[in-house]
Amino acid sequence: METATATKDPITTMRNVEIKARLAGEEGFERRIAIARQLTGTDGELIVQKDVFFNVSSGRLKLRYLTHKKSELISYDRPDVAGPKLSQYELLELDDPERLERMLASTVGVRGRVAKRRHLFLHEQTRIHLDAVDGLGHYLEFETVLRPEQSSEEGQRIVDTMMARFEIMPDDLVTGAYMDQLSGK
Repeated sequence: METATATKDPITTMRNVEIKARLAGEEGFERRIAIARQLTGTDGELIVQKDVFFNVSSGRLKLRYLTHKKSELISYDRPDVAGPKLSQYELLELDDPERLERMLASTVGVRGRVAKRRHLFLHEQTRIHLDAVDGLGHYLEFETVLRPEQSSEEGQRIVDTMMARFEIMPDDLVTGAYMDQLSGK
């Protein structure tokens, strides 16, 4: 039996190790933006996102509306733990997100919506997200994208190093998605 490769399969399962941390107000948020600018030598990219989460029986499914590129349907699964965790996800770019939202809303139902302003910085294989989330406050996420040969332990070591650099303490870490926090899960 032949295994699908990235060149044969337009939807490839990806893996990353990630954390999400709550930041103490605007001051903590701005301090982390300064650290990200210094680390990457860039001002990052400001992205306005609107995510629509759908009711699913396992994992999470969200439609991400983007203004700077094609919108995306993202299916992902990760444990709801506070520390570094392995996430497996698939991503599909969309030309007509409104139509897909109507179809999914009428068949599986909408769980909720999340709006945020994201400052995105890239450092080596880690995406640094500094998010201002409507109704929740300020957060930092690291997503260390694993290469096929990399173990989740190697990704965790990278995330641990980034946490130290950005002064993230274990008590700052949160579980789940923004949607979970908004819905009180």
